[in-house]
Formats: sequence, C-alpha cells, structure tokens
Amino acid sequence: MDCEVIKDLIPLYKEGICSNESKKLVEDHIETCPSCKSYFLSLDDNEINNNEPLEFISKSIDKNKKNRSRMIGSLVLSLLLIVFSFLTNPRQVEYDKDLIKKSTTDDKIIYEFRDDVTRIYTDHANGEYGDTLYIDGSYSYLDKILGGEKQVLTLDKKDYNVIFYNNNRDQAAKVLYDPYSYTINSGSLSLPRLIFASYAKIALCLCALVLILSLTIFRKWNRYKKIRLVSLPLSYVLATFLIKGYDLASFHPVRDLGFILITALAIYLFIFSSSMYFEEKEKYRI
Repeated sequence: MDCEVIKDLIPLYKEGICSNESKKLVEDHIETCPSCKSYFLSLDDNEINNNEPLEFISKSIDKNKKNRSRMIGSLVLSLLLIVFSFLTNPRQVEYDKDLIKKSTTDDKIIYEFRDDVTRIYTDHANGEYGDTLYIDGSYSYLDKILGGEKQVLTLDKKDYNVIFYNNNRDQAAKVLYDPYSYTINSGSLSLPRLIFASYAKIALCLCALVLILSLTIFRKWNRYKKIRLVSLPLSYVLATFLIKGYDLASFHPVRDLGFILITALAIYLFIFSSSMYFEEKEKYRI
C-alpha cells in the first residue's frame, strides 16, 4: 500500500471512523514503515484537523471522477477505432466472368470493374514470366455507404508480360493478359501469405508466458497490473480474429496488419484505462 494512502487513512484511524479493514492496513503498514509511524505518532488525537477526513474523501472522489472520465473516453475512442477499422477494412471480391470488362487500344489495356468493386490493389513482380502484375478488386462498407467511384485500370501493354487477377476462389489466379502464351500449359496460383496465423500463435505463446510470469516472478503484483500485462498480447489475438475472421490468409499483409494493429490498440486502450479506474477506486476505498 502506498505511503500517501496510509497517511490519508491515519487521521481517520485516529478519529476512529475508518473500517476495521482500513484500520488493519494502517497498523500493519506502520510496523514496517518508519516514516508513516513517525507521522502516526506525531498526531495528537486531540489536535487532528477535523477537515482532514473530509479532504481525504473529497480527494478520493475527485480521483475516481478523473479515472471514470478516462475510462469512458477510452471506451468511446476504442469503439470509434474499431468501427473505423471495420468500415474501412478492404474485403476482396472473387473473380467471375462479369467482374471485369476489358477493352484495348494499340498500346493500352483498359479494365473496367463491376460496380461492387470500390478499390483496386496491384502488385508488380518480376518472376518466372518476367514482368508480372497481380490485381485484386475489393470493397469496404464505408465505400458502399459513401458511394465509391467507378474503378477503371489503364495499363501499358509494353510494361507487362502477364497480368493475373489474384482472388479466383480456390483455383489458380485468373490469367487476364498473356500475349506470349507463357501460362498456356501451366496454372499460376498466387498463394496468400499465412503470416497472421504465425503472428497469432506467437501472441498466444506470449499470453501463456506472461501468465506464467504473473504467477511466479510477478506474483506480488496486484491483479490489475497482471491484467494489463496479459492483455497486451491478448489484444492482438482478439484484433486478428476481429479483422480476419477464421481465414488468416492475406494477399496484402502490410495493409491487413495496419488494421489489426489499430484494432489491437483500441482493445488494449479500453482494458488499460478500465483497469486503472478500478485499481484507483479500490485503492481509495475506505
């Protein structure tokens, strides 16, 4: 127990108006703390300022109000961040024959996407076919609410040997452009990266590790500090499943990681501020 809290309780102890639990806290503490014991002995029972108990109560109330405001503010901010992440998270559109309307000129290829595609992502690679372009169409709920623009992609023929559309259900990536017939006898499957499954496993291992540490090395910590420690990796795990669901594969890991980290921050912010509020409330409970 902090010395400042004990010093706030001593006048109440002297007045005999604190609970038995608080009285025991004072008695146990002054046995091991010379500073607080000196303060305890320096107070004459008949010379205690009658306003001190009231000042202590007022101080406790003020701290609880501030912590409650922080908790409510962090809850609102957390919900806003989670809603923002949910509304703006790109959701991939699978390929079908009506998805893209293609037209060409002498040196250009023009891909006009269906209205439900509100964003286009491209990834250039220099692989077995030479200059290769991978395309993904996606949408977000915010784009649908606000009304997304018609998506049209114009490319120079000379820049690419092969163009694929990535998300072709469970099949090989759809070949959109292959003038040299590089892929005529082979399917090309652009496999999604599975790094988020690995990250989630690492975070779960960290959860287990900090849980063990909280029961051993940090066993003297109060439960609120332990909650803040364990919830750090746990927030990432929860955010991963909120953003990705059970399918942790990703064609665009950098983009998805950004949304996961924003959501994890929101979850941890709420847990952290809530634990601080209840910890302070318990600390100043008479």
